[in-house]
Amino acid sequence: MRTLLPLLCLLTYTGGGAYAQSAEAVLARMDQASPRFKGVAANLTMVSFTAVISDTTTENGTMKMQRLAPGDVRAIIDFSKQADSARVFGFQGKTVQVYYPNTKELQEYAVGKNANQFLLLGFGSSGKELSQSYQVKGEGAETVAGSKTTKLQLVPKDPDVKSRLSEVELWVPDDAAYPVQQKFTEPNGNYRRVTYSDIQLNPPISGALQLTVPKGTKKTKGQ
Repeated sequence: MRTLLPLLCLLTYTGGGAYAQSAEAVLARMDQASPRFKGVAANLTMVSFTAVISDTTTENGTMKMQRLAPGDVRAIIDFSKQADSARVFGFQGKTVQVYYPNTKELQEYAVGKNANQFLLLGFGSSGKELSQSYQVKGEGAETVAGSKTTKLQLVPKDPDVKSRLSEVELWVPDDAAYPVQQKFTEPNGNYRRVTYSDIQLNPPISGALQLTVPKGTKKTKGQ
């Protein structure tokens, strides 16, 4: 009873028979799960909205992420089955690679110190890390992809980050410590919403995750 009572006190009624866990409860669960996180694999659907032309595009792909050590995070996000916009993203430290299979081109970009923070956001992130970088607020209970979730709003504390990313929203299942959905909104109204399915935590990955491309691929440095 001593353990159960504090947990019950962290729940907030939102009406309609649904209860949302408090932001504090979700962050505490992330703190407990973060040390055990080694990686994740999932299918994903990404909806991108461009405000100036009110255009929405939907893409389906896969994601693999691996944390080898603190600060050493790698990931592959694969949209290679998209007929008109086939591409594969490779994230490794402060480098992002984008491979275009239709033209056999590879572009490589050097990115800033926040690359891993965005890459890990919600997956393997501790509650303490999120609270240090964002103002975190609970926004009630919602059902997403068949999961009962608590929605969190994250507003960047860093002015430089906030100039490019006005807010992030995470939908965290009540029985998990990772998001089933993320939404990244820019100051100009553009947003990217990513919904995950078939999530596998700590899947077997042989060696260090990296993007491999065919021989003869043209490589360039992106600006």
